[in-house]
Amino acid sequence: MHLRPLTTAHKTVGFTLIEVIIAMSIFAILAILSYSGLHSVIMSKTNTEASLERLQELQMTMLTLSSDLQQLSNREAHDALGGTLHPLSTQSSEFIIEFTHSGWRNPANLKRSSLQRVAYLLKDDALIRIYWPHIDRADDELRVERTLISNIESFELKFLNANQEWKVDWPSAEALTTAAPIVLPGAIEIRLKMHDWGEIYRLLKVAP
Repeated sequence: MHLRPLTTAHKTVGFTLIEVIIAMSIFAILAILSYSGLHSVIMSKTNTEASLERLQELQMTMLTLSSDLQQLSNREAHDALGGTLHPLSTQSSEFIIEFTHSGWRNPANLKRSSLQRVAYLLKDDALIRIYWPHIDRADDELRVERTLISNIESFELKFLNANQEWKVDWPSAEALTTAAPIVLPGAIEIRLKMHDWGEIYRLLKVAP
């Protein structure tokens, strides 16, 4: 009797080329899906933050406008040449509106009035607020400018007179031709048109 020698069979375990290709394809698809989802989340977060910043910018702008226009003062002002400026005027060739208002806070107790001379202008699609340190300006007095909001298409105002008529200019042409004193309007309508958010409307009652 012949005995066969004992041998151990060794089987190599691995992946075929097709299996490797399939695995790589699945990994690539998962990677693309993961990136798309992550990109969507990042873009959504970015857009949300931009919208919140825009909203805060708009809220601060309307708060500043409301605070200024609701505290109008009948105090006239004078320019650097000594000319008289109406308490409220839209007649300037540079500014949309210029006026005097009360309630200028003074937490540092500086030696100045609580009245402030303010103007607004629209420049390069930005609404800019300007004020002067004193109601009656000196020759060398510099004005202080601050951009409130950008990407603005238009900024329009209307004024309610004593006859309950809305005027786009103040003082109106009729008021300038009479000898009667020019009083402040009873209310002011604000229309702020934005390129991205459309038109914002606000009606303000002016303090008597």
